[in-house]
Amino acid sequence: MDSTDDLQPPCDCGALGDHPAVMECFNLPVVEIEVSGSRLACLEAIGLLRSNYRVDIKHRWQDPETGKLVFKLTADLVYVKPYIAPPTPTPEAAVMACLNDSIGVTMRQHVLQALTNLDGQTLTDTLAALTAAGEIEHVAPDEYRKNA
Repeated sequence: MDSTDDLQPPCDCGALGDHPAVMECFNLPVVEIEVSGSRLACLEAIGLLRSNYRVDIKHRWQDPETGKLVFKLTADLVYVKPYIAPPTPTPEAAVMACLNDSIGVTMRQHVLQALTNLDGQTLTDTLAALTAAGEIEHVAPDEYRKNA
């Protein structure tokens, strides 16, 4: 064989021969992002990024000097994929899912509303019912937490 031109892949995906273009055929730009701060602030930032981009958490650790959490992320900037939380059967389950993820940490009502996508009145009623049942604690105006 004198030439290797026939063995060159048609694209960068590594597949030899003629084939239809699929998502794997494209090299999408990926950036590395570092998010640091309190756990709640980091999770809010990651949630906002996931609402527009495909984001993967590669590493996380706590900075020994400052005590802040540090998350190393990669974000695909072209592939826009809205982050959609799995459906929850009830407003109570949605609120408890958010608070169970951060046991002992206070969470403001507007953050819960953004995370659960519940309307204001439904969220207020749900928080009141969960507080009355002893499931969660109302620690300050518009601040709630779940203790272990």
